[in-house]
Amino acid sequence: MTNPVGDRAATFIATARDRTYSPDVIDMAKRCLVDWIGVATGAVDQPVSRTVRDTVMAWRAEGVSHILCGPKTAPALAALVNATMGHALDFDDTRGHAPSHLSSPTWSAVLALAEAHNATETEALNAFITGYEIAAVLGDGGIGNKMQAAGFHPTPVFGRLAAASASSVLLGLSQDQAANALGVAATTAGGLTASFGTMGKPFHSGNGAMEGVLAAELASRGFEAAPHLFDAEGAFAGTLVQDDDARLGAADFTAGNSLFDNSFKPYACGKLIHGHIDAARELRPKLEGKSVESIHCQVAAISSKLVGHPTPTEPLQGKFSIAFCVAITLLGYPAQLADFSAERLADPKVRDLMERVTLSVNPDIDRYGAIMDITLSDDSAVNTAVERSRGNPENPLSWDDLSEKFDGLVAPILGANTEPLYETLRRFEQPGSLARTLELTSA
Repeated sequence: MTNPVGDRAATFIATARDRTYSPDVIDMAKRCLVDWIGVATGAVDQPVSRTVRDTVMAWRAEGVSHILCGPKTAPALAALVNATMGHALDFDDTRGHAPSHLSSPTWSAVLALAEAHNATETEALNAFITGYEIAAVLGDGGIGNKMQAAGFHPTPVFGRLAAASASSVLLGLSQDQAANALGVAATTAGGLTASFGTMGKPFHSGNGAMEGVLAAELASRGFEAAPHLFDAEGAFAGTLVQDDDARLGAADFTAGNSLFDNSFKPYACGKLIHGHIDAARELRPKLEGKSVESIHCQVAAISSKLVGHPTPTEPLQGKFSIAFCVAITLLGYPAQLADFSAERLADPKVRDLMERVTLSVNPDIDRYGAIMDITLSDDSAVNTAVERSRGNPENPLSWDDLSEKFDGLVAPILGANTEPLYETLRRFEQPGSLARTLELTSA
């Protein structure tokens, strides 16, 4: 049986150490690192973070890999906790073409294994870029969107492929070993979108990171998996979307160009809502001194399915509710971490505006766009359209934007260590940065 996709992916991993990268690719990898460290640190006290961390520590596994703001444990378990924290706030970066959060599982795996195996900063960056590229390219071509529509969360599906690939680079696996690591990662793929709004969603990221590390470690010790899963009919792609014609991307891997399609979140909620927040931010000044009668949002079909919760009762549910996010934005709240709280959910003004929001599916709207029409009590109306929400490659966040986001998340946790940590991450390619990062984020 020929395995063109699997063979190309394994070869790409096995030859990673021979590659060099442009300054722009290195810059994007560091943006991903800054964003992940920021959102993970900011989530250290979240209930899901405490639950997963406490469970891991109860296992008493010995190891040298740091849990962010916590103790040391085995690499796979550190990756589990850190990647769960990285997705706990639903504030981590997103790849648009294959809607998945790749930095959290990939960087979590990289830092855990880099510390355990004394890797250099250059080796860590190389591993991250390779892992991201593998997952991004395989997920392109629409298969990621099809998986999401079928009910599978792309983050644990592609995140474990990224983590396994990055881990394989750091462990120096051969082509055959890399193929086995990918086979292990592929056969364990899963994660249901029905978990959105619960602790299950951030756990998807953590589990993907852990199983990616595990897959590479197993392969390094001789584990033999099915190497043909990416090419066989009815295997990886076909099974997840129940379509024998489903295929992964063409495996045209590059030296990190997929990173340029990555996006960073300015708002602490599901990315499918961001266009509607942008629209509400634009229209809010026009509502001053007026009463709102109704708010009509035209949405993409996938948005109606995944973020259309009309009446959230828990803060996590609010992160997947267009109605809630539009309401708080129109009331002047910035849709940051503090706004997804029980207090905000119980606010009578928020509840009132939520009840005035209706959604309708418009097949012509991009998943990251929005059309909003607000009717006022005097029968006048205001409206706007957003083509692509802020934070996407077409409308990117700057380094200054990322710095402000990082400071808001990290300063309450690390205090005076926040600025030196940010500066260390900005210059992560410099020798000593990895050790300094771990020092500044230690308990």
